Amino acid sequence: MMTYGWAILIIVIVAVILYSMGIFNPSSAITTTSSGFSPFAVSSVICDQANLIVAVTAGGLPNSATSAKITAVYFSSNTGTTASTGKLYNIAPVTLTSGSSTTFIVPTVTCTSAGTAFSLSARMQYSYSTPAGNVVTNTTGTIAGTSSSLKITAYVPLTITSSAATPSPFQQMVAVNMSNYKSYASPTLNNIEFTYPNGTVISSWRENGTTNSQTVVYWLKLGSFTSATVRMDFFSIGENVLNTVNTGEAPQLSSTYGEYDNGANVFNFYDNFKGTNLNTNTWATTNAGGTISQNNGLSIAMSSNWGTFVASKNTFTAPLTVGSSYESTGFPGGGGIDASASLIFTTSSSIGVSSYACAMWQNGGGPEMNFVSNYENGVFPWNSVSSIKSISPNLFYNCYFGINSSGDLAFGYINHLSYGATSTAQAETTGYIALQQTQYGGIWQYVYTAAYPPSGVMPSVTFGSVS
Repeated sequence: MMTYGWAILIIVIVAVILYSMGIFNPSSAITTTSSGFSPFAVSSVICDQANLIVAVTAGGLPNSATSAKITAVYFSSNTGTTASTGKLYNIAPVTLTSGSSTTFIVPTVTCTSAGTAFSLSARMQYSYSTPAGNVVTNTTGTIAGTSSSLKITAYVPLTITSSAATPSPFQQMVAVNMSNYKSYASPTLNNIEFTYPNGTVISSWRENGTTNSQTVVYWLKLGSFTSATVRMDFFSIGENVLNTVNTGEAPQLSSTYGEYDNGANVFNFYDNFKGTNLNTNTWATTNAGGTISQNNGLSIAMSSNWGTFVASKNTFTAPLTVGSSYESTGFPGGGGIDASASLIFTTSSSIGVSSYACAMWQNGGGPEMNFVSNYENGVFPWNSVSSIKSISPNLFYNCYFGINSSGDLAFGYINHLSYGATSTAQAETTGYIALQQTQYGGIWQYVYTAAYPPSGVMPSVTFGSVS
């Protein structure tokens, strides 16, 4: 009897151990294990068809550092993922304090199918500050697990056709009537990504749209092409594939400003003015008695003159496309013509007369917008290149214009409606980008440059049937 009792006790103990390992619990069978990475601990890893997401917690940091920043990952061995060994993967930097946790995404690394084992030996690069200076170092470890089942439920093939070979990289604008895909798109549009037919994820950035009943504009970063086929993939509703690497959105679209903004990985030049400090390596300021401030967006307010602005420290060379987003917070009444906000391409960092601008102003009591040349610090003895358009206050304005290889203002769009005709007034082939705003309230959300489309015409997009 005593022998049977011991046997039963052993069986119970083994059963408890097996249950804790997930053998009898399918929902917990997908696990990850890790070792190393001191002073960090990898708490979980998700590898699916869209991402490799690593969750880390910081322990006691070296040399009594108050924070550490993880900036890159290097893999020395790989099984079951698309990671390349011997390659340094730069990540969107994450900063941790002792005891804090965060996640980061390793760009382009995925697991191609669900339910398969993966293992990686990795080295994480991080930095921290000491009284003697900044220290950059590495920590090594291993992670292993089973890939999860992020499933593509449907996709739409897109055929993109250009009149001539595009530059590389090329930022392709795609407008999607999302009401055609309400059965597949989640209400917040966070289950959509773009891929090539071979499954390679295309860097995409959603400019507008927060519901699946709107016309939504995406920008895709492609190579050179005259004809290209890509896919718009829909994952299960409820899945979130947004990240700061390859599938993102404009900063103001996230509940936390810039949470999923990958614009820097899509456009040739990009700044979303996130945080409270203007990047003085990129921008020079001229206050002229006004004020310039950044707090998750850029605000510029003039005083009694037009000389308050922010201008790039570097020049940009045509052909190129320049764009921005500005949120107006209202116009006062009254007549006269006063500039409110202007995105400017100028041959002078002090905004001289040789300038093109997308300018919003008040005229006779109502807000209007136009593209102008000979723009000088908000003074308007300018040559208009398109008819004046009335606009509504208190709205976002997405403005972009193209300058061709001859330096002419070739096209201009406001909220994706064409406003511009070709102007030969300036012949600006090299210039600075500047932002100017007057006494009316508003915030610049982002500014970018993109490739100039062949002959100034964006390649056409044809949508196929849902598969």
